[in-house]
Amino acid sequence: MNLNEAETKKILDEGMLTRSLIENEVAMKKCQHYSEVASDPTIKAFFKDQAKGLEDVMGYIKSGFSNLK
Repeated sequence: MNLNEAETKKILDEGMLTRSLIENEVAMKKCQHYSEVASDPTIKAFFKDQAKGLEDVMGYIKSGFSNLK
């Protein structure tokens, strides 16, 4: 199977976006969990903010997928 350079780049870009999406989703879930189990309000707020930021990043990555298609 021969792929031209543009097709190869698209496949690699999709793979990188998929990996980034998975990594950010895992990090976001960890932050959500840490915010739930934290007893200190400052730490709880910190992890909630981090989870929200990662959620925004995931939205950006998902928009990258739509740009590829």
